[in-house]
Amino acid sequence: MEAVVAYVDNELSPMATTRADAHLVLCTRCSEEVVNQVRARSLLRGGAQMSAPPSLLGQLSQIPTREIDVRRAGRSNRRSR
Repeated sequence: MEAVVAYVDNELSPMATTRADAHLVLCTRCSEEVVNQVRARSLLRGGAQMSAPPSLLGQLSQIPTREIDVRRAGRSNRRSR
């Protein structure tokens, strides 16, 4: 699913985009996923303005920090063995 989102959002490298284009010609399942993602993206962008509660925004803003802290803690634990 992440690859489909990256494809739709034009985040793939030129080489990966070329490979994805070739795959989509042959794979109806993935082609349908791309169509669904384009549709969902369009609906989200064209919809009414939404806002998230401050508590959710606060939690979301902590995700990268926690992920990095967990990785660092894991590395330091490995070194101490």
